[in-house]
Amino acid sequence: MDVFPSTPRAHRNPVVVARKKALLKAPHMAKLTEFAQRIATERKADVPLFDPASGGIGSKVLLLLESPGSASAKSGSGLNSLDNDDPTAANAFAAVTEAGLSRRVCLSWNVVPWYLSNREPTPAELRSAVPYLVELLRMLTELKAVVVLGRPAGTGWTLSGRGHKLKVFNAPHPSPLSINRDRAGRWPQLVDAFRQAAKVLEG
Repeated sequence: MDVFPSTPRAHRNPVVVARKKALLKAPHMAKLTEFAQRIATERKADVPLFDPASGGIGSKVLLLLESPGSASAKSGSGLNSLDNDDPTAANAFAAVTEAGLSRRVCLSWNVVPWYLSNREPTPAELRSAVPYLVELLRMLTELKAVVVLGRPAGTGWTLSGRGHKLKVFNAPHPSPLSINRDRAGRWPQLVDAFRQAAKVLEG
């Protein structure tokens, strides 16, 4: 069963979401699913799960945003995914596709993994989330590159103190609010960051 949709916003179809959720305990996903569920328990918060349509624990590229949007289990798929039915996910899907970066080697996540009601994380929230990011990076033993999407994600990444063995590419956040400020400039920057990550894997 192929769970890699070929068009954006695939999660508007509940059948697609159900197929993915059936794979949350698959070998490439089980450890990550348990990790996200533990964060939710510890923070007493809504934490979207990792997307089975990814490289899972064997991912080579981490796509790092700031915090979940409509991926919330209360309002969306409950997965942190480029297939979510929202414009930010659709932009990221399109940029990754344009760049030729295979989703089969990528993993999407957030510096602050719990739901923040569509607002930027505070400095205190970023600091409190850093240990989880550090733990995730230790789990992803095959990771080669990180694409940091937006300023808050960049702040969280810096606070983590990680990445000396990784190629790190900074890019604009893929939300329409960010991209539409200067689409002629920001869209190429977004695509280029994904393209550079793909080149890392080519050697």
